[in-house]
Amino acid sequence: MIWAKCQHCGKRFSGLSKDGTTHLKNHLNSSKCRRSQQETGGLENPTVTNGNFVFDEERSGLDLVRMIIKNGYPLNLVEDEYFKNFAKNLQPTIKLPSQDTLKDKILCFYREEKEKLRKQFDKVLSFSLILNFWQDCGKKSKYCSFTLQFIEDGPKLKKKNLAIKNVEYNYVGETLFEMVKGVVLEWNIDKKLASITVESSYANNQMVKILYRWLGDQGNCQPLKKQIFYIPCITHLIFLLVKYGLDKINYILHKIRKAIKYMSKTAIGKQKFEEAVKKLNLGGKDIAYEGFRRRWDSIFFMLQIALELRGEICIDLQSKNLSIEEWDKAEFMCKCLSVFYDAICSFFGSKCLSMNVYFSKIVETQGSLLRLQESDIAKKMGITFAPHFDFYTHVSAMAAVFDPRTNLKFVHYCFRYGDCTKLPTLIDGALSRRFGAYAKDLCSQGLSSSFPNNDNSSSSYGDNPRNILDRWKKLQRGSQMTQLDQYLRESSLHSDGELDILGWWHSKSQDSPALWAMARDILAIPMSTSTSNSAFCVETTTLDPIFNDLDPDIIEALFCGKDWLDNPIRITHA
Repeated sequence: MIWAKCQHCGKRFSGLSKDGTTHLKNHLNSSKCRRSQQETGGLENPTVTNGNFVFDEERSGLDLVRMIIKNGYPLNLVEDEYFKNFAKNLQPTIKLPSQDTLKDKILCFYREEKEKLRKQFDKVLSFSLILNFWQDCGKKSKYCSFTLQFIEDGPKLKKKNLAIKNVEYNYVGETLFEMVKGVVLEWNIDKKLASITVESSYANNQMVKILYRWLGDQGNCQPLKKQIFYIPCITHLIFLLVKYGLDKINYILHKIRKAIKYMSKTAIGKQKFEEAVKKLNLGGKDIAYEGFRRRWDSIFFMLQIALELRGEICIDLQSKNLSIEEWDKAEFMCKCLSVFYDAICSFFGSKCLSMNVYFSKIVETQGSLLRLQESDIAKKMGITFAPHFDFYTHVSAMAAVFDPRTNLKFVHYCFRYGDCTKLPTLIDGALSRRFGAYAKDLCSQGLSSSFPNNDNSSSSYGDNPRNILDRWKKLQRGSQMTQLDQYLRESSLHSDGELDILGWWHSKSQDSPALWAMARDILAIPMSTSTSNSAFCVETTTLDPIFNDLDPDIIEALFCGKDWLDNPIRITHA
């Protein structure tokens, strides 16, 4: 038998589930129990015992905060009548906080989690900063979020949101720099910042230039900073190319959209449309034939279907026929979109989005645009992409070298095609220079800990210790360079499926510490600010509606708190 005991008068009641809780509530309202409540001080004690159960109001309050942050519930949930009744029926003595109290609890949770994250960052050697832009639901305010990407022991590639700040729609570089500077100093990562990834624009480019100079003044000596610091978001560049192409055929898209919509109204037309969707394997895809869509991949799917039904559309809509020239333009645009769609799917199809996943698709994209040069639209896209191609190829090729399945041989093979004759030499030279910097840095760290600097000391052989150390440094650097040469001469690793490339390199860290350090830093650099959900968006990403009309500090706590709960912060002690 399970019993429930009144904490005020001591009377026992049946605690079986079949008996419900109405008799318990009636007893609490009885005159006898009320007298006992007055004698014991009412219901001020938040702890109720029932068998082995102990109600902890403080813990429940924290669970409520986590639930609201994690699931994006509105803060006025705690004042909702039905939610109150639900909570009271579960625990009659629960005291739900007001909205203002809930905000205080959210900020308290945010500060505690933030401090945990600071301690975690103390053990990380370098970071890459990602800037992303958002707008609220009413498009009245614009925000900039700050995210760090880094490799933690394990080793695992991780991301953590740091902050989100309100910015002007027409912000300037100096203003954004001050914002970035504030976040960097607040998190104490100014000497660990290795790269920054952000959309390319005049204001963002100016911000990066100022930031680069300031970090140098702060004593930032990250080995890669001099060569690979600013990474313009590659998915944003692809979006700009797509937007240019879609704008050029906007009137054609309007005709196609109307034609498909009209065709789908008839039973036969709807059947043909569904058959085309099935044939093209587009089931479940969002297809933009009923007006504007916020993702350009939906327009790509619509074009594929229209081209598949090209003959049917011409027959059914005599008055709205597309000319042969218009169909040709639509077909060329569809081919271009196919190239970009395939590239983005490849980028975000990997379980670990380390930089090595980009190289082959960047080379293929350039080659595809060159083959489509007969189209004026593709030609213009190719001209726009060309200045960025060398940079993206150079950066991603460095990462591809550190993929043991491809390494330098594959990079050289890719450079045989197109106008890339100078790149192999540039990549080879860059590898040697950057590895030399890592080897030198590693030796300096080892020497500074093993050999104290003492100008008055002397060896038993009468030699100057400083000269001995210099000679030893040279020997060490020579040994490290031999490790690089040995890796580059090795055969490619044969691996079916995905390879845990970070784990593979980490297993080499004891034998080749400089190689591991260089591979770790290069592979951790992000080339895109987008996620798989936002890579095809044609508008600035919109913040959750629950952020509307909230104070900036609460927005930041909710935005970052959700990310931290999705990826719990765990502190490991040495």
